[in-house]
Amino acid sequence: MIGGLRSVSQTDAISGFLMVGGLIITVPTIIAVAGGWGEIVANVPESHMSATGGLTTIQMIGYLLPSLFLLLGDQNMYQRLASSKGNKSAKRAQMGWLIAMLFISPSISVIAFASRSLFPDIDPGMALMATTVAMPVAVGGILLAAAASFIITTGNSYLLSAATNLTYDLYGKYVNQEASDKKLLTMTRIFIVGLGLFAFVIISYFPTVLSVQMYAYTVYGAGLTPAVLAVFFWKRVNAIGGVSSMIAGVVATLTWEVLLQKPFEVNSVVVAVPVAVIVLIVGTLLTTNSNQQKREVA
Repeated sequence: MIGGLRSVSQTDAISGFLMVGGLIITVPTIIAVAGGWGEIVANVPESHMSATGGLTTIQMIGYLLPSLFLLLGDQNMYQRLASSKGNKSAKRAQMGWLIAMLFISPSISVIAFASRSLFPDIDPGMALMATTVAMPVAVGGILLAAAASFIITTGNSYLLSAATNLTYDLYGKYVNQEASDKKLLTMTRIFIVGLGLFAFVIISYFPTVLSVQMYAYTVYGAGLTPAVLAVFFWKRVNAIGGVSSMIAGVVATLTWEVLLQKPFEVNSVVVAVPVAVIVLIVGTLLTTNSNQQKREVA
């Protein structure tokens, strides 16, 4: 709220090093605490040794697509790339992020896998956190700090981007078009606090962290990503098609998750993304006039 993107970038950098460092220390420690890899494998269900972990193909896709579509259309990614010093700096940052993720994602999986061996009845959303009580206090504290870093970096980034949207895309355009920079800054700070309180209320309606994560990622990915990607890869796309796609993606997610209560234990992204893409294409084609089509052909 006080420092904006500049403060977030600095705290996120510290958190990033803490995350990577914490995982480097935790992975070998938790394997040793759990009795070695052979003991871990012997204690988990046989289905956990398969590529899908006992999930059907469609269920597996339902877990993979939310993160994929989130990253493709994540405003935080674009916001940070736009604020970099130049193309060279942005490319280095993206390569560094990719390398870090290639280490972080498997490490988290290994820790959760070991947790399943130590705590047979553990809730999947708590598997990582549960290992903090099984390891030496110092190592458990480091992992707990790393987990907190994950939460903080995600929370402050989304609060900042959402508050910026409300300030410039709604307040600045439709409520007070003559607002000064100082006024816009004040409104951004107010929105950050308001959205934080709103998020605190919403989280109480979800039983686990994993459930709210899949729900939020799907709403974001299905609601925004198809339209964002279309801007880059389809010259014909127009505002009507894009907005219609966003609405359709969000409505499909809410219908599948809330009204239908997630049939077949399949995450809503499997339905919401195709619906959003279809609406994007059909909406654009139906609202593109003949003169615009001729100009595009020319």
